[in-house]
Amino acid sequence: MLFEVLTVLLMITTALFIHEMGHAIATISQNKKAKAEIFLGSSSKEKKLKLNLGRITCYLTIALSGFCQPSNREELPPNTFKQKLIFLVGGPIASLFGFAALYFASHFLSGATGTIIINLAGANFFICATSLIPFTYPPFLGDGPSDGLQILNLIKENRKQSKAVS
Repeated sequence: MLFEVLTVLLMITTALFIHEMGHAIATISQNKKAKAEIFLGSSSKEKKLKLNLGRITCYLTIALSGFCQPSNREELPPNTFKQKLIFLVGGPIASLFGFAALYFASHFLSGATGTIIINLAGANFFICATSLIPFTYPPFLGDGPSDGLQILNLIKENRKQSKAVS
């Protein structure tokens, strides 16, 4: 039973990592000088595996939540509406691609490996779908706004600014 619990936690953590990599790739692809940090779990850097992937630094642990942020925001020009939107949809898109790739791969694997891969695909789909729902996560899942809520608020703010200019 302990093995199954650990396997589920590792699948959730892997799916979160894929999701947050989507946000990080969206960040660094929009500016040559941009750098991103991924945190799984809390924002603490202590007692975590540090992984450097070019301009992306990851602080990894087994976790049920994660987030991505630019690490050198003060050195960059302010983000436009389009850049903010690309950042916010980057995570769900990465989760969707992760789902598709893992679902496809699961058809070529059998036994326990195939079962783990198809369940990891399902975890990616679940994270994609739930992250797009506009709500605030409970404290044990990070206590922050979902990507969907941030997208909704960004669109509302953009419309409000557009009406003010007109």
